[in-house]
Amino acid sequence: MQKTRLRAVIAIVAAATIGLTTVPQAAYAATWTRTAKYERWTGFNALERGQGIANDGTYFYYSGLMSMVKTRISDDHEVAENNFAIPADLANTFKSNHIGDIAYHDGLVVAPLEDGKNGYQNPLLALYDANNLNYTGRYVKLPLDSLPGGVPWVAVDAAAGLVWVAPWTQRAEEGTDRLIAYRLNDLLTAAPGATLAVDHTVKLSRPLSRIQGATMYNGELYASVDISGDKSVYSINTVTGAVNWQFKQDVEPKDEVQGITAVDLGPTGGQLHVLNVGSGLKSIFMYLQHYTVSGQ
Repeated sequence: MQKTRLRAVIAIVAAATIGLTTVPQAAYAATWTRTAKYERWTGFNALERGQGIANDGTYFYYSGLMSMVKTRISDDHEVAENNFAIPADLANTFKSNHIGDIAYHDGLVVAPLEDGKNGYQNPLLALYDANNLNYTGRYVKLPLDSLPGGVPWVAVDAAAGLVWVAPWTQRAEEGTDRLIAYRLNDLLTAAPGATLAVDHTVKLSRPLSRIQGATMYNGELYASVDISGDKSVYSINTVTGAVNWQFKQDVEPKDEVQGITAVDLGPTGGQLHVLNVGSGLKSIFMYLQHYTVSGQ
């Protein structure tokens, strides 16, 4: 969400100020551990990777506020970039000025676009060619009434043929404590500028505000949450809506956690990979941490 994630622009170090939330210590079968290896970038390299991450098994795709970059997973070698990924027509028409946590599907990068300086009135999904990160000219509008606070992330569930998003601020009394599903085929075939129809929603077992990124892993949605006192990853059953705490991210209290992606890189490489922006004197750094699972 641009309101807090602008710290990814390197110079801004203000931390989120939502009240403390106690991390639930519910029993779970899996044990997650951060691997010893992690990546760290500063300067422009941090800026262009500061919001989201996706993968196709060979490459990581990163999003910055207005940019994208593609690197080899094996050695972080950059193979493509688009420093001005938000096209001028969308910026001019919808005031789009922020890319959230992205997703990959079948040669395409799916990017959520927000218009934070315009009051989050135009949530969009735009499609990019994964080979060169060029905008394909295709985008869809998302119904504003279901996403009043923007569209900070998108996740593709190819097995179910669905695309997932969720409200930024979730309150049970307002009915915003839910996932929103769109048909993947609708996204891929809709005419440019069409409004994507909601397929269905899934009420969550508990509200989960401030999701910065989400990804499918083992048939469930894993969400990286940035709440003061709760920089955690939760799993969400997309059928029942059950929310389960998985692990607390290994970050400083005022760091800002960002996008998340899943790819199995083995016990030392991890299965979940999460971006975070440092705080304090480390606020100029962007990190990619890897978490490995046992007992699952």
